[in-house]
Amino acid sequence: MKKFKHLTAVLVSLLLLALITPSHADSTVGCNQPAKAVKQVGTLVLASIPANLPTVQWGIGAGCFRKYGLEIKTSFVASTQIGFTGLISGSYDLFMNTPSNLILLMANGDLDGKIIAPRHGYSAEELARAKREPLYPGELLLQSVVLVSKDSPIKSWEDLEGRKIGIKSFKGTDHAGILLAMKSKGVKTSKFEFLALSDTQMASALSRGDVDAVVPSDPFATQMIVNGARVIGYPSAYYSEPGPAVVYISTQQIVSKKVEAMKAFQKATLEINHLLNLPQNDDSLRKTIANVTGVSLEAANKLKLPTLVEQNVSFSQIAYIPNKLKSLGFIKSRVNLAPILFH
Repeated sequence: MKKFKHLTAVLVSLLLLALITPSHADSTVGCNQPAKAVKQVGTLVLASIPANLPTVQWGIGAGCFRKYGLEIKTSFVASTQIGFTGLISGSYDLFMNTPSNLILLMANGDLDGKIIAPRHGYSAEELARAKREPLYPGELLLQSVVLVSKDSPIKSWEDLEGRKIGIKSFKGTDHAGILLAMKSKGVKTSKFEFLALSDTQMASALSRGDVDAVVPSDPFATQMIVNGARVIGYPSAYYSEPGPAVVYISTQQIVSKKVEAMKAFQKATLEINHLLNLPQNDDSLRKTIANVTGVSLEAANKLKLPTLVEQNVSFSQIAYIPNKLKSLGFIKSRVNLAPILFH
């Protein structure tokens, strides 16, 4: 009887300990909701390629947009072209993409764009390290990377000469970065063939031999590495400068009609970015990445989480882009960046 009572006491103690000790999942830090009801400022429709969407979905689940009286509806798009077309037509209020692609469209007179908020970015140290050898096979340093198949004869940037490379968009950051990387190695950049592919198409295209190399974004890049792909280099290390690499974009026409909603979105996004830079939110973000993109949990657990930008984009962080685009022949006219930032 005494043994039974002792065993019961031990079990009760263990149960109480389990109840008061938070699990790792319970350690997730979300957005604190205000005590009083907030003014509803409307709904925004946000489009993105799958790779970038998990942070927004995490923010929706954490109540961060609701905190500011905002509802967010999300939509997958397969490519940059589809996303910007939807933005111009008014099908979407926001599109997540690079500031470089936005400025490219503005230079061509195709879009009167606005940068509303930042997603992730790179520091000077990260960009410098991504150029140094060795490139730590199996460990991604930036969010997009040149990959080849496991048994490919390609071992370096120089070996890419004359090859067919799958990229997400023509004249985009990856395209520009590859050209600049090859120039830095003394390789003739005219001897390339680029093929536009989505992240989800790249693995199969590489395995079939349709292309010799691809430039996927994480988490799809890490999934390919888990499956045996090898790292050649990082285009962004040769093109990007410290600052935001991906931003939330709208148009002047949309912003003028939804100013309060855009202000709320900007505040919520900066709060989400801060929260997702906290280590205690790593696990919940990785699970969201796996759920949203369909990559394996193994890949989601191995990837290098992006460093999310916690301050609004400044003019100085994007001022270099027109000159680099012009040096590559991607644009010819000057671009007025003065009205590009939303305040």
